[in-house]
Amino acid sequence: MSNEETVYRLIYRYSPKTGIEEFRDVIINEECFKVYVNEVFYKDICCTPSHLDELIIGHLFMEGQVSSSDDIKTIDIDDNTINVSLISQPATPNHIGKTPDIYCPAACISYLMQAHLNVSFLHKQTGDVHVMSLANQEGLLISREDIGRHNAVDKLYGYCLLNGISCFDKIFLSSGRISHEIIQKLTAMGIQLVVSRAAVTSLAQEIAQKSGITILGFARGERFNIYTHPHRILSESGR
Repeated sequence: MSNEETVYRLIYRYSPKTGIEEFRDVIINEECFKVYVNEVFYKDICCTPSHLDELIIGHLFMEGQVSSSDDIKTIDIDDNTINVSLISQPATPNHIGKTPDIYCPAACISYLMQAHLNVSFLHKQTGDVHVMSLANQEGLLISREDIGRHNAVDKLYGYCLLNGISCFDKIFLSSGRISHEIIQKLTAMGIQLVVSRAAVTSLAQEIAQKSGITILGFARGERFNIYTHPHRILSESGR
């Protein structure tokens, strides 16, 4: 296993002036890991090989295998094998009652998205990772990146579980499209406000509407689309 997020490879680059030339380029590193839970094969996970403990904890939570990081005894990473040891009887998930609504001035969305897009050197370097962040109105709190959107969300929530961070009053930002799988994960996290630079699928909109989640899409500059529950966005015009 390589811990490097990027690798250098010999490729060929074409341009009308020079034709086809050899070129040494940096590309994102993708590796596959065999995951075992209590010594039983669980699944293969392919990802950017960073923050693997957060990825595993977040993923197991999303799959209903654990209810908190306390359900995990150990995570051992040996080459491309990840061995997870769980307690025999996972704790009962805490019941989540109704949480207070969060609100965000429309003017905050622009600078939060700009900060989100600027946070990842890896994205700038390769253009080949998804970046997910948690923020409040003052700025970004934590960001994670991966070749897979789902992996980046799992890493982000894995960090929150390890550090006892609640997501109910946080704003979630994404560099990529919002699909129904992503909304399902965000529902499990307790996210109420989602901001994406890209598009939103129809099923994601339907699930968010039922789950009480506000989705903003195509957040570029000072403009964005509001797909669900617009009451959380405070407009300067009062409308």
